[in-house]
Amino acid sequence: MKKIALLIAFLQAGALFAQGTKTPQNILNRFLHPGNNYVLVAAHRGDWRNAPENSIHALNLCLEMGVDIMETDVVKTKDGVLILMHDQKIDRTTSGKGLVSELTWDYLMELTLRQGHGGPTEEHIPTFEAFMLAVKGKPILINLDKCWDIIPDVYAVLKKTGTVEQGLFKGNLPLPELRKKFGPVMDSIHYIAMISPGSFEGNPKGDQAPLNLIDGFFNHYRPAGFELGFDKEHSPVVTQCIPGVRAKGVTVWLNALWASQNAGHDDENAMSDPDANWGYLLQLGANAIQTDRPHELLEYLRRKRLHD
Repeated sequence: MKKIALLIAFLQAGALFAQGTKTPQNILNRFLHPGNNYVLVAAHRGDWRNAPENSIHALNLCLEMGVDIMETDVVKTKDGVLILMHDQKIDRTTSGKGLVSELTWDYLMELTLRQGHGGPTEEHIPTFEAFMLAVKGKPILINLDKCWDIIPDVYAVLKKTGTVEQGLFKGNLPLPELRKKFGPVMDSIHYIAMISPGSFEGNPKGDQAPLNLIDGFFNHYRPAGFELGFDKEHSPVVTQCIPGVRAKGVTVWLNALWASQNAGHDDENAMSDPDANWGYLLQLGANAIQTDRPHELLEYLRRKRLHD
């Protein structure tokens, strides 16, 4: 009986160890070195259908589900405090009104957040620092949006909270231009380059223009990945950029959020036909998919054995 008890204890310990093997470093490694047998899931503004968007509650629900990345929006108040907020105005998502840039943290901290359907909660707007302290060491990365003009400020918070390796910045400028604007801090972050059909406006015409654009991002720097958007199935983003990025061996990040980002292969269409929509993004070569339906996408990928 003693041997059986020891065996059970050993198996239980093994199970607990297996559950704990997912770490932020594991996820980052998968992002930086993508393969064909795992697709990362990024939850847009967290699990906002079940918690206020961009909230610590939304983060915790992502962690419970096993989401790999939470996308969030970092902006600055009138008095220089970094907070999480998507809109320029706070009217839609909080109990207050006004522009973030014209409001102080003393005022904002007293407000409460609204649910996605508009209902009230007792939750408050998180500062970016408080949010990253909640993230620290947890098995998740944070995709940082809206903050391309305040990268040094955002990096300073990541440095202070010990979460630099859990932050994924993004923008549409190549590194040389970003170095001119922000200095050497750009060499200390993980940067995702963004390309959409609008990226080709003003570029020289010709079949190689999209590939030249991709190559430009690799001048003296290897982006952590590329976020690629397209409104037509035969867009040069689909026919040239996605294959070009895959050939470079970096992550292809595709968005399932709304039709203009994926030629109509979005989350809502995936609710009735996931193979024709999420499956289409997989066929294109997505290594990461950003979604407003994280729970359903995770279930779909797990059925495909493309997620833990």
